[in-house]
Amino acid sequence: MEAFRGLFYVEGEFRERYVLVEDGVIRKVSLDPDGSHVTPIPGHVLPGGVDMHVHFRDPGEEKKEDFRTGSTAAALGGTTTVFDMPNNVIPVRDERTFNFKKDAISGKSYVDFGLYQLASEQLIDSATGEKIFLGKSTGGILTDLEKCVWSGKVKVVHSELQECLERNALHPRNLFEHDASRPIECELSGIERVAEYLTENVHIAHVTNVRALSLAKAFGFTTEVTPHHLLLNTSMEIGSFGKVNPPLRKKTVQEELLYNLDLGKVDVISSDHAPHTREEKSEFSTSPSGIPGVETRVPLVLALFKKGNISLAGMVSLLMENPARICRVNKGYIAAGYDADFISVDFNDSRKIRGEDLHSRAGWTPFEGYEGIFPKEVYLRGDLLAQEGEIVGDRRGAFLDGKAK
Repeated sequence: MEAFRGLFYVEGEFRERYVLVEDGVIRKVSLDPDGSHVTPIPGHVLPGGVDMHVHFRDPGEEKKEDFRTGSTAAALGGTTTVFDMPNNVIPVRDERTFNFKKDAISGKSYVDFGLYQLASEQLIDSATGEKIFLGKSTGGILTDLEKCVWSGKVKVVHSELQECLERNALHPRNLFEHDASRPIECELSGIERVAEYLTENVHIAHVTNVRALSLAKAFGFTTEVTPHHLLLNTSMEIGSFGKVNPPLRKKTVQEELLYNLDLGKVDVISSDHAPHTREEKSEFSTSPSGIPGVETRVPLVLALFKKGNISLAGMVSLLMENPARICRVNKGYIAAGYDADFISVDFNDSRKIRGEDLHSRAGWTPFEGYEGIFPKEVYLRGDLLAQEGEIVGDRRGAFLDGKAK
């Protein structure tokens, strides 16, 4: 048994406590170390971040990212658990393709991870849940809801409806036209469509606007927003580096989404980390959609907390507690029975985000120059993984088997 001493986020506030850890799991949160060896953790200590929506491109597109580089970026940004999407070059829709992917990434990850399957006619016991594409995005996959079978696990929905996208199709040359080609109505139509088939454990990914948030909550769905939809808009001079699906919206829509962040309509902030190379993003009309964000997700939201855009409890719920609960893993809380994943933070130590300092293979960020608060130390299951911006631990990220859910 080892005791960690620090100012831990426990039951809604920071408290001086000893956290007793055995075999990577928190056994007790106490005012006394109970005779255990004590390791002090500096600063304010939060649960490790949980990102339930990443695309690490591995296997098949390792030039963009692989699990080593993606998990390095996650760890250094304060995320200790990720859930990877199934729209790989070889789509993950059955046991064979699932096991192929799992074997290909074995031993690469610094952080714990789960894997989704595409919604299909087969269920994969070990998958975290099913991913539904109601409209074609990068990879061109489209889900036929009538042919799918469903588990009791989370169903993550890309809710832009294909028929709506086809009605509004353009060959966009800039962010304004990309927004027009994939309007808000396509998100609303997708939410209504999925509600015709599914009512439980539905999670609407990367919501871009308050109308879609309200509609999703009316159906009882959980909701997710991304830092890029909270902080970026079509008026910004970022060109194809802001091209993403669903698209960035105009400034008034973006600002309204940010204003509603702490009002109970949003359940999760995920990165939708979807890296492409600089060369691929060089020309707007041919650029694939998607941006990197796993390393900047937590630092950007910590900075929003420091500025007063979100409460402490709201921040922890959106970054850690809710995604862990939705994905049914023992993460996201500093409490007995949960994994000992911690990040230590100095809220007074913010810095400008620069693409050249980040660790995704993409090597760029649309958040160039934004303020971020990066963790000082990162612990995975009780072991020090990162310190002062450097990986100091081993690639011991564990596969989180969905069979247990």
